[in-house]
Amino acid sequence: MPRKASRTASRPSVVPVQRWFQFLESQSAQDIALPVTVLFALLVRWCIGLHGYSGQGTPPLYGDYEAQRHWMEITTHLPVSQWYSYDLQYWGLDYPPLTAFQSWLCGAVATYIDPSWIALNASRGLESHTSKQFMRATAIALEFIIYVPAIVLFFRSQHTKMSWVARQVSIFSVLLQPCLILIDHGHFQYNSVMLGFLVWTVYFAAQESYILMAVSFCCSFMFKQMGLYYAPAVFAFLLAQCFRRKHGTVLFVKLGVAVVATVGVMLGPWITSVDQLQQILVRVFPVARGLYEDKVANVWCAVNVAVKLRSLFDAQSLVRLSTCATALAFIPSCIHLFFTIRRQTRTMQSTAIRVFKYCLVNTSLAFFLFSFQVHEKSILVPLAPALLLIDEEEWAVNWFVQVALFSLYPLLYVDGLQIPYWVMAVLWAFLRSCPACPAHTPTPKCVMVLQWTSMLVMLALHTAHAFVPPPSSLPDIYVVLNVVYCCAMFVAFLAYFNYRQFTCLQVQPTLKQKKD
Repeated sequence: MPRKASRTASRPSVVPVQRWFQFLESQSAQDIALPVTVLFALLVRWCIGLHGYSGQGTPPLYGDYEAQRHWMEITTHLPVSQWYSYDLQYWGLDYPPLTAFQSWLCGAVATYIDPSWIALNASRGLESHTSKQFMRATAIALEFIIYVPAIVLFFRSQHTKMSWVARQVSIFSVLLQPCLILIDHGHFQYNSVMLGFLVWTVYFAAQESYILMAVSFCCSFMFKQMGLYYAPAVFAFLLAQCFRRKHGTVLFVKLGVAVVATVGVMLGPWITSVDQLQQILVRVFPVARGLYEDKVANVWCAVNVAVKLRSLFDAQSLVRLSTCATALAFIPSCIHLFFTIRRQTRTMQSTAIRVFKYCLVNTSLAFFLFSFQVHEKSILVPLAPALLLIDEEEWAVNWFVQVALFSLYPLLYVDGLQIPYWVMAVLWAFLRSCPACPAHTPTPKCVMVLQWTSMLVMLALHTAHAFVPPPSSLPDIYVVLNVVYCCAMFVAFLAYFNYRQFTCLQVQPTLKQKKD
């Protein structure tokens, strides 16, 4: 196919996932496209769930799987006043109230089916087959209730800018991206709930429903505190909307009431006790844990290879250092977003949303790279808004997903999830034709060379890890190399997405036009 061929659905494509939807369109079978996509996504998640999970068979604390189960146990059996203070040495609850309510709801269902799954104290370390099936089912159910509908509605709302095939390809690709699947349904967590509320936030922004946008964003960070990585971008967007409108003060007051009401409702059970509110704050923001945990591909962990920051500075100094570095990294992007929205006309709405998506990527990636107490799983936070740009930034998002997946390998290796890791990595590469870009995308040759080089580096590290034992003096050498390499790549992605945000108003992309 010629390099400058049209993107309309009638042209053949070299991308396997696109060829599938072109085939359905040619057979006038568009009605089955979404059900097939959803069912395939469900099948993949269930198959991943058949493998191991975090901490399986490793007493006394086990892992994240046991933490989630234990929270169902304590929220079901204990009064609300003890949720954030009960036996903190054994997986004390350390996420915001919406996670606690979700645990209570899942615990209520578990009690109805089999109370032994969450019996107080007696169920610790429970790893029965039926309880595992239940836990896996809760992760899938919550994702398909919150995350999947948000993704579908968001891309379906892009019908004026994308062909039917392009929309279906984007939905399919986002639902099959491997990082979220392996963490939520392999390692085991409920990140899709937080990320689903983020997608709803962007969807409501595109629909100009700003009150609902504020409420959905509050739900995101009240489920997991990492949702605050998006806060500067959301704040800049909404503040600019208040400044650009004739009755902006009214909108500002409405937004304030919506935020206070949403957060207030979720903190309602503890609102009358200052001590309990302080306890929640201490548990949700554990400064005492240190600058980072384990080996995470952010700047502080990478720098620690040469400069032992935690030995040179106390915790408070590191908090100030990380706060300043994070702010310097995201402020330019937010200022650009603010003034873009201020100048926005009615015809610029889609452009403003595009800038907003870039800003969400840039602010959350800045937090991942520079903020205090970051986990390796937090790369899912900048990855979520980046996936909303998958139509405009095909090669960049494909590459970002690959590097993010590689950064998670040490965690997944410890969980015994090597086979699911490789299956999902190959599946993504095949479906998205990575690292070779689609023939219709004008990608600079230097980018292709860099992307192939990146792939070879990752394969080389995997090969060395599999066949070359590390020296006894450097037992973690492969994990450290993974951290340093991925950190460098994430810094490069931060620079790239900032560049794209600042130039997207001057150079409009070739959009996948709606078919006549």
